[in-house]
Amino acid sequence: MKESTRRHLLQGIGEEQVGITTTELAKKIGLSRSVTSLYLNELAKDKEVIKSETYPIVWRLTSHEYHTSQDVFEQFIGSSGSAKSMIKTCKAAMSYPPKGLPVLIHGNSGVGKTYLAHLIFDYLNQQQANCSDNIVVFNCADYANNPELLSSTLFGHKKGAYTGADKDKKGLLSKADNGILFLDEVHRLSYENQEKLFQFMDSGQFRLIGEEDKVETANVRLIFATTEDPKEVLLPTFLRRISAVLELADYHLRPLQERETILRVLFLKEAKLLKKDMMIDRLIFDRFLHEKMSGNIGQLANKVKLYCADALHYQEDKDVLYIGDNHNDVVKVIYDEPLNQLVDVSKEMLEKLNVLLHSTSDVLELRETLLGFPLSKDDFGGETYVLKQIREKILANTKQIMGKVDSVTPYLEKLTTYLLLKDCVKFDHQPIKQMIIMDYPRTALFAKKITSKLPVEYKKEARFLLSLFLIGSIKEQIAYHALLVAHGDTTASSIQAVSNQLCGNYVFDAINMPLDASIKDIVLEVKAWLAERDTSEGVIMLVDMGSLVHFYKSLKPEIMGELLVVNNLTTSFALEIGQQLLNHHTFYDITKNIKQKFITDIQYFEGFSNDRNVIISSILGYDIAKKLKKLFEPFINPEIKMIVMHFNELLDILDRENSDKGYLDTTELIMTTSYLDNKTDVSSVNLLDILDEDTEHQAMKYTFRNTIHEKYMPDLTNKCIYFFSKEGLSEKLNFLNPEIIIKQVELIIEKCERRFGIKFNVKVKFNLTMHLALMIERTILGSVDYPVPTDLSQLKINDNYFYGNIKDLLSSIEDFYRISISDWELYVLHEIIAS
Repeated sequence: MKESTRRHLLQGIGEEQVGITTTELAKKIGLSRSVTSLYLNELAKDKEVIKSETYPIVWRLTSHEYHTSQDVFEQFIGSSGSAKSMIKTCKAAMSYPPKGLPVLIHGNSGVGKTYLAHLIFDYLNQQQANCSDNIVVFNCADYANNPELLSSTLFGHKKGAYTGADKDKKGLLSKADNGILFLDEVHRLSYENQEKLFQFMDSGQFRLIGEEDKVETANVRLIFATTEDPKEVLLPTFLRRISAVLELADYHLRPLQERETILRVLFLKEAKLLKKDMMIDRLIFDRFLHEKMSGNIGQLANKVKLYCADALHYQEDKDVLYIGDNHNDVVKVIYDEPLNQLVDVSKEMLEKLNVLLHSTSDVLELRETLLGFPLSKDDFGGETYVLKQIREKILANTKQIMGKVDSVTPYLEKLTTYLLLKDCVKFDHQPIKQMIIMDYPRTALFAKKITSKLPVEYKKEARFLLSLFLIGSIKEQIAYHALLVAHGDTTASSIQAVSNQLCGNYVFDAINMPLDASIKDIVLEVKAWLAERDTSEGVIMLVDMGSLVHFYKSLKPEIMGELLVVNNLTTSFALEIGQQLLNHHTFYDITKNIKQKFITDIQYFEGFSNDRNVIISSILGYDIAKKLKKLFEPFINPEIKMIVMHFNELLDILDRENSDKGYLDTTELIMTTSYLDNKTDVSSVNLLDILDEDTEHQAMKYTFRNTIHEKYMPDLTNKCIYFFSKEGLSEKLNFLNPEIIIKQVELIIEKCERRFGIKFNVKVKFNLTMHLALMIERTILGSVDYPVPTDLSQLKINDNYFYGNIKDLLSSIEDFYRISISDWELYVLHEIIAS
């Protein structure tokens, strides 16, 4: 045999994971069957290939010279995914001295039990383990109706043991000596033969049928397989001796990505056989991907062969074989290219990614780390069919909600790359996930919306990664949730898409209801939507209902804040409200504008809240108010609702109470971080008073008498002191270096005291320190700019003009961070200093 022929033969066998028959190999390398058989027997004699004991004969490599995988089990699709645990168990059982433990492979017909048995044999060869010289395969169903013949086949017989036994014959145990005996359909063994077999498992000894004295021995590894429930069909004494049961799942229960790989392998096998590239109609590929088949992968392989045969019948003279009628939307399989490994990244790279992912508790730092990590889908040979479907679903969902897709497009390549690694990298970072939900709730909800139709096995990772990547793309400063509800398949979502697109952000959600849906049906849908949201600030709904009274009364108890229901669902109306939300109009102003501009039916509760409540607001910013709410929640009477609001909104509400007595009747207390010009009857407290040593303990207890039990006051006081301390400030900064910014801020405060001729007390210094540091960070991130209610150029402090002086004092900070501090921020700064 020529060396080139030998190389072609070995390469042809090595490319087939499950082995290859003589006829298949002959066709593959272009030789006659008889010549191929001659050469193969020669290779077997030289122990370069292994000849199976089955018919038709299957040839496999002895060595793994042509296997690209370092670990034989990597050839098993799902070895790093759904079958990872099973493979680990299998390796442990095979490695146990001196010759491994017996294993049972359990699974329905066609799931790959025989294939796994051969991989185990290859693995033992690779490890140069004991009992790996050969593998003998036998299906117990062949002689199930003749237990005596089956016993003879297994153990061998003496001449004259039964009629027709005209000479001594060795059984399968003797043939498998120093190798593996694989018994398929083991449940077809009679109880008597099971007993004989477990006696052999205990002692390594057996007798030939008809032999009474002489005992035979064999050094054999045993692998069993069955499609039945082992507890129902095997003797308990037999089953107890089987140390490991390896479960193989049905094809339709395997993860989508593994099913795609299996399907591609089957088509690639046919493509190599025919030496033709294949273009598979996407509809056919998709049907095979999701089809439930009783024969599993074996049946799928036959279907693939049939489709290829049918296509070849009409396209035999073509270089490319088209499977199906659609020649445009296809899945490509190139016969002379190896199937790309889904995860072909070094373990060092994966370990580095895992470490980076879980070494930070900072949301923005993790976002930058993942977006900048040097990894792309090209490292895996491109995008798979399943991930292409995921990309298309995300784009379609985004288009439906936003009217365009530019908000998510920049992140999809990175997303699909990481989804390829989801079995190797733990993306479920719970602390970061909770921080995103708390600090970027609208972004988290948007990510949930656009991933809602993804396959369940990808949904969790996709939602987490997109909620991280989209930070900054979705406006978080929109105070109120807005919902469009309409009858019809697309009525509400169509208006949603146009309105969000023209507003330039994610403002509205939408619920499409069937034409025959009742008010009760709609209320249930809306309640489910409300359950995912923090409604403490308020909800606006645009609906196409009849009477709103029942609808309003059914939903109001579900909402912590205000509720406005408007019976006017048009694009122009939605745009009007959307612009008001983006411009940070208060709930009261939006309601007043609707009444003035539109003749429509609305339901709106005229009081501030139905429930007893405490208002928390901070001149230092909305984020501080939210954190104060979190601090006070464990101490506040659970029957009292805590409402967080922007500081300018609080001022509007106080004005409303002055002109509309009783508006704040249910409000027990207003908590702020500055002194209020409060002319209402509602009690208010500057929380910084807690830091003042001169503040009487009894006075603070009296202030909180209706909201917090006095036994909690010492603990609450300590937590407030920590919160307002420099250490507490360090925790509130997202990315600025606390040491540097605090020193810079302290220097500005000293200059302020000299410039304006004043001496700040401890509370004001705390207030200014926190405000200035957070103001600088807000400005870097692009804070919201509100209209200033007065002419800054006319403001004075101790006869010194405020605006020019403060601009001069802050110029070094603006230059250092390359920012421009807004007039609104300067106005707030004036109010703190002037107070």
